[in-house]
Formats: sequence, structure tokens, C-alpha cells
Amino acid sequence: MSLVQSTLPFPGASPARGARSDVLGRPARWLLWAGVAAMATISSMALVAAGIPYSTSGGSFFTKIHPATWAATAAVLAAMLDMGGPGRWAARVSLERPGLVALAAAVIMVFLHTALVQKLPLSAIIDTFVLPILVFVAVDALDPASRRRTATALHLFVAINAVVGLVEYASGWRLTPMYDIDGSIIVDWRSTALLGHPLNNAFITGGWLVMLATGGGRAMRTSVRAAAMVLAATALVAFGGRVAMVLALMMTLAAGGLGALQTFAGRRFGLGGATIAVAAMTIATVVAIVAIDAGAADRLIERFRDDSGSAGTRVAMFRIFADLGWEEFLFGPRPELMIQAQRDYGIRIGIESTEVAFVAFYGLIPATLLLAALGAYLFELIRATSWASLWPVVFFAVVMSASTGLSSKSTLPALFAVMVLTMMPRWTDHSGPRSPRSSSRSPPTAVSSPSTAPTRSPVSCVDAAP
Repeated sequence: MSLVQSTLPFPGASPARGARSDVLGRPARWLLWAGVAAMATISSMALVAAGIPYSTSGGSFFTKIHPATWAATAAVLAAMLDMGGPGRWAARVSLERPGLVALAAAVIMVFLHTALVQKLPLSAIIDTFVLPILVFVAVDALDPASRRRTATALHLFVAINAVVGLVEYASGWRLTPMYDIDGSIIVDWRSTALLGHPLNNAFITGGWLVMLATGGGRAMRTSVRAAAMVLAATALVAFGGRVAMVLALMMTLAAGGLGALQTFAGRRFGLGGATIAVAAMTIATVVAIVAIDAGAADRLIERFRDDSGSAGTRVAMFRIFADLGWEEFLFGPRPELMIQAQRDYGIRIGIESTEVAFVAFYGLIPATLLLAALGAYLFELIRATSWASLWPVVFFAVVMSASTGLSSKSTLPALFAVMVLTMMPRWTDHSGPRSPRSSSRSPPTAVSSPSTAPTRSPVSCVDAAP
């Protein structure tokens, strides 16, 4: 049971895929799984360490595109064949997923603007924005059993990644070296684990914690789910992502508090949710005491005290617009002008705000259109699952806004989308393949005797109490 009650579906929510024929065939399904595995295990740092210039200078266009993007593209092409051809497939996606169409249109606009006007590299746009669209379409077409298997695999991956991070933190050993922009290896106490960078790990682990607290992992045993939440919270210390860690813990506490208020207001008491809350708080307290006694908190406190210039970068990033004219501000300045401005103001680690970076490199008008389309995409994630997904979506938006996030080349948005689409509850989980519009207009007709009638709304996506 989740710590917080999820709400009923809204008009236009997606019907159950299990009752439809447009599901992925075996080749498309395996290609999708290959892409998800590549996102999870092949980081940009791992590619650089292997001699592939994915995020460094040199190399061909093919080396600049992540293997997950190639696998997801092949999966969607195979899905088109399974679903009657590209025309029929595109029409279906356009009707059912308008948020994807909005993001695709914005990406095409930014793609042309970048290629023809600013003449910047295009690989960042492909991996950061095109890949999330591809995996959404493919995962959305999975049958329920395949979706559950994907969720289980992702739970295991994030758990293993957290354990690797804790081992790295305790031992000083690093599975993947962290490279600076000049190719030199960075020495840092924060763990790199499988995702290759501390902040990437903090984002995914924090998102996992929020999902576990708000409905994800409902198929787990109560004890396993509580242990997973404690593991995630502990690993966040090893990864050192301040925004992700603070926000994830705050949202988990908020979800628990909201669940308690709903219980006080008369919601049926769920032993599973109470057990998770008590066990997680108890184990977390013990882990915190042991960690503090061992001196693990010292590094984390130092991370908040000395941010290596991150706060100064956030202040300086607004100064880069001082020398821009209106045309450059609205439609984007010359790339060399913005790069020089970053050097002049000492912004070495990048513009640590997705919104500011979009305006700086694309201009206000293209940036506004792209951000609006991203909002439509995130809302589409909620439509495809349930209102419970609003919690991880808010987490995603805040963390990305406080970092380079979407303004740099990354497969994290796509991996996050797969986690939400497979882990979070769907409004159809307890209702069967009924029309969402009809379900929102009138209550279902009772067909069972009072002794066998369900005790909760059949359109609720709350976990069944054990």
C-alpha cells in the first residue's frame, strides 16, 4: 500500500492496453528492453572510458548518439510494422497521446533552429528529447505482464546501483571514473556507480524513493518495500545530490503526512502502509545513527557548506544576458558569444538551470515553446498512469530546473519516463478495460451481491491492503 491515496482518473485517461491488439510484438519488445538496459548501464562516462567520444570532441555522428537511442528507434520501427504501418501508427499515437505530438513538434522546431540558425551539434537534442518520445510510445504499447517485468528489472537495477554507490562511498573505489570537460579524471568523494555521475545517481535514486512512497513497487512485500526505501534514502547520502536528496525526503514525508491525514479523515486503515511507514522510520533512524557515529555525515555537511562554486554559478548565470540585444534574447545569440560570456563570468560547470540555459542557447521564444511542450509531455505521463504520478513528475521538474538537466545531453529523462510508466499505478489496475470517459460520468453498476461487493471504488489505483 502506498503512503498516500491516489485520486480517481480524469476524463481522457488512457484505457487498459491489455484489452487491445496494438501491443508490441516480440522483436520490438526485446529491442525496447535492450534500450532500457543501455540507458541503465551504459553511462556517458563509461562510453568515454571505453574510448568512444560520446561527450568529448572528435568522432563521427554515430558515436555521439547513445546506444539506447538506436535500440529505441529500432523498437519503434518494429512496432510500426506490428501495428499496421507508419501511417496508422502515427494516427493512433496522435489521437491518444497529444502531449507526445506537442513535444515532437517543438523538438522539430528546435532541431531546425539549432541546425540552420545557430549551427550547434544536434546529438544533444536527439538523446535528451527524441529518446523520451520513443520510449514512451514503446512502453505504452507493452502488455501488462511485460510492463510488470520491466518494472521489476528497474527496481532491481536501482537497488543494485544504490548498493554499488554505498560500496564506492565506503571503500573509495570507483566503478566508473568521472571525467571533466577537458578529459581529465575528477577525484570526488561522491559515488559514480552505474550511472557514471553523482548527480545522475541522486536524481534516479531520489525519484525511486518518491515513487516507492507514492504507489510504485506495490507488488513488493511490505518488508521489501520498506527496506528499498531505506536503501534509497541511505544511498542519497553517498551520491551527494543536495536538491534531489532534500526534495525526495521532503516529498516522502509529505506523502506520509498526507496519508495520515486521509486516515484521520476516515479512509480505511491499511496495515501494509502503516507497516511500511513505521519500519522505514525505524530502520532509517538506526542507519542515521550508525552513519553519524562512523563520520559519514561530515562529508554531506561539507557538501552543503562548500558547493564548489555552484551557488556562485547560479548567481552569475543571469549576467550572461547583459550584453544581448533584443533579437539575440528572443531568438538566441551566436554560440561563440554565449560561450565567451560563460568564460567571462566564470561559469565553468555549465548553466545550472534548465530554463535559463534554454533561453541562453535557443532564445526566449524557442525556449518557451519547448518548455510548454515538455509540460505537455509530463502531463501525458500522468494521463498514461494516474494522478499518483504527479509526485515523481514534480520531483523531476524541480530537480531538472535546479541543474544543467535537460540543457545537456542526457538519457535520464527517458529512463525516468520508463520508471514512471512501469512502476506507478494505473487507474485501470483495479477496474478492467472500461472507457475512461464513461467511468468519469457515472458510477459503475453493481453486479455482485452485498457480501462479495468490493469495498472501494473500482477505479481507484490504490494498492490493495494486505
